[in-house]
Amino acid sequence: MPIGTLVDGKHRPTSKDIATVLGKSSRLWDALVGFISEDFGIKGQLEFGGAKYGWALEFRKGGKPLAALYPADQMFVVQIVLGRDASIEAGKLELGSSVRRVYDSARQLHDGRWLFVPVRTIVEMEDLKRLIRVKVETKKK
Repeated sequence: MPIGTLVDGKHRPTSKDIATVLGKSSRLWDALVGFISEDFGIKGQLEFGGAKYGWALEFRKGGKPLAALYPADQMFVVQIVLGRDASIEAGKLELGSSVRRVYDSARQLHDGRWLFVPVRTIVEMEDLKRLIRVKVETKKK
């Protein structure tokens, strides 16, 4: 099963297509996109990740992936890869139960801890903001 819902690589989704898929979660999507754009001064690029992932709004900082947002049915999934230092710091955060479950179940690999976090609530979106901040702050050190 793909990560996102928009998996037709021949049809680049419009903002309206994305909003339709997101439904009520579109306000959370807009808030997270706004946070990333405003706090880090970067814009997302819509990219197709293949049939397994689908279309995503990808954010890169300094040429490196920061986060990818995959529209899904009435929600979205955020992919964030935490390097070893960021993963240690993220483990210290007080996270909501659903994000904590995702974090705890993701193994630390040589290239990082790959998290795919479903976002349906404000709590999950706020947790993602904290994870993104941790990722950026540990890169600065």
